[in-house]
Amino acid sequence: MNTDLLTERLEKVGWQLSANQLEGILEDASKNNVAYSDFLNSILMTEIEHRESTELSKRIKRARLPYFKTLEDFDFAFQPSINEKRVREVMTCRFIDNGFNVLLLGPPGVGKTHLAISIAAEAVTKGYRTSFITANDFVEECQKAEKSGLLPRIIKRYCRSELLILDEIGYFPFDPISANALFQIISKRYERGSIILTSNKSYIEWGKIFGDEVLATAILDRLLHHATTFNIRGDSYRMREKKRAGIQPTRVDSFQE
Repeated sequence: MNTDLLTERLEKVGWQLSANQLEGILEDASKNNVAYSDFLNSILMTEIEHRESTELSKRIKRARLPYFKTLEDFDFAFQPSINEKRVREVMTCRFIDNGFNVLLLGPPGVGKTHLAISIAAEAVTKGYRTSFITANDFVEECQKAEKSGLLPRIIKRYCRSELLILDEIGYFPFDPISANALFQIISKRYERGSIILTSNKSYIEWGKIFGDEVLATAILDRLLHHATTFNIRGDSYRMREKKRAGIQPTRVDSFQE
């Protein structure tokens, strides 16, 4: 059969990769005397792997992760306060299927964001729709959206994903608009969409973060009802690297629950 016609038909069914490589595929099959079933299986697997890779790339882009980290990059020996078995249980992503949350608390530099991104990366790899945003960027987005009348769209966007990562809660205060928007998102996601949240502040300080003790209590009530919490009490990775480089780090107050 004419290879041009085969190429056209492969393109018609969406097998673009096979269409582009058809000449080489046919030549290899003829040269190696490949059985018909093996030949068909080879083409199918190539297309499946290509599509899965393409979809993964799209999910990574949509997730807006600041960088890609895996759990294998995390130094549990440096952070003995973290139970590795519990972390690996979270990495199964069963908590997403159940609509549960994961909260990572501790002082700056102890690996909260690293763990959050590692879990998010695993979720993306497993096919879950994932979104990442820092608390500061969220506040800025809400402020801009409020001025243009698009705040409901922001709330809807962060309710859509199966896993939402809110990073660095506590470094900057929330204004009333962004605090209320976050409360709406957490309420709408309650028992339906999972959240990973990192914070350098203990729960008793959240009233100051959101400028409203009642609102902070309501947020925590929904977050903690079905949640796994990790309190990381170790040293800062960044301080360790500075010490290795011979730089005397400035004192960082220890995290208190």
